[in-house]
Amino acid sequence: MGLCCSANERQHAEQVDDSQNQLLQNNQQQWYGIEKGIAMMMQQATALAGASSNIDLLTLEAEIRKAKAEGRTVTISNGCVYFDYQLVSRIPPDTSFSA
Repeated sequence: MGLCCSANERQHAEQVDDSQNQLLQNNQQQWYGIEKGIAMMMQQATALAGASSNIDLLTLEAEIRKAKAEGRTVTISNGCVYFDYQLVSRIPPDTSFSA
């Protein structure tokens, strides 16, 4: 006794296998993306907790000028100061600061 499959049945079986493999790969990629996002959020939270919030504004301004002169990327967003996308300091919310 043997199994005899027509060409259509074999093609269908191959398509089902391919579809299952693609779904499995998509699920793995999705989990990797979620895990990476969570890791990035945890890293940012750790950096925010460790960043000094009581920095002298004149010192911060001098550091920003120095970083710009060195060609580094300086970003000020939501009260946080970043050099080359690494958190350097937080600016207190009640302080007006423009660099």
